[in-house]
Amino acid sequence: MMTPQNTWKHVLLTCATIGFVALLGLGDMSGQVRAGRRGAVAHGEHGAVAAGPRGVAVKGEEGYAAAGRRGAAVKGDEGYAAVGRHGAVVAGEEGGAAVGRRGAVVVGEEGAAGVGRYGGVVVGNRYEDHEGWKTAAAVAGGVAAGIAVGTMLSRPPAAATTVVVSGSTYYVQDNVYYTRVMSGGEVAYQVVGPPAGVIIATLPAGCQSVHVGGVAYSQCGPTYYTRVSNGYKVVVLH
Repeated sequence: MMTPQNTWKHVLLTCATIGFVALLGLGDMSGQVRAGRRGAVAHGEHGAVAAGPRGVAVKGEEGYAAAGRRGAAVKGDEGYAAVGRHGAVVAGEEGGAAVGRRGAVVVGEEGAAGVGRYGGVVVGNRYEDHEGWKTAAAVAGGVAAGIAVGTMLSRPPAAATTVVVSGSTYYVQDNVYYTRVMSGGEVAYQVVGPPAGVIIATLPAGCQSVHVGGVAYSQCGPTYYTRVSNGYKVVVLH
């Protein structure tokens, strides 16, 4: 025996299903809707709809969608998207994006950008110059903290200085090192980590003191420095 509350739920689910059928154009609805205490289902020429106490699902010729208490998802010919309590993700033919409690990332044909609690980074295949990268970083979120290793510029930053380490020439600006490479038959300047043996006057921000094998080092991201008479020298720990 159905209580008045269950009766209303039954009616609402049936109406919701009929509404989805009408919106999706699933064809003539007569004889295609079945409803019970726990939900309703409808079938048509172009797809199907199901609705229950915990959510609703729709499937058509061009994709499907589902929504419930903990989130929703949709998938079509050109990609998919999902959202839940802990974040969201979307992916398509030209890239994707994800966002959660601890940060976000977006990826496209020309590069990627990410941001978290401690800053952000933008990576691209190639930029015309450093200003071009800065513009991309601002568009991506305005909080990018640094240009990533592997990023290439068509020319080095205007204010960069040159240093020679172990016979190789590097271009340096704001403690970021670029080396000259060939890419697609053209000269480019690629971001690399600080080369072993280079000496800097002061450490970058955010370094911490560590001890490895009883020796003290300054760790700045993935790079280790040892104190020398004229500054700090990059070392490679094995």
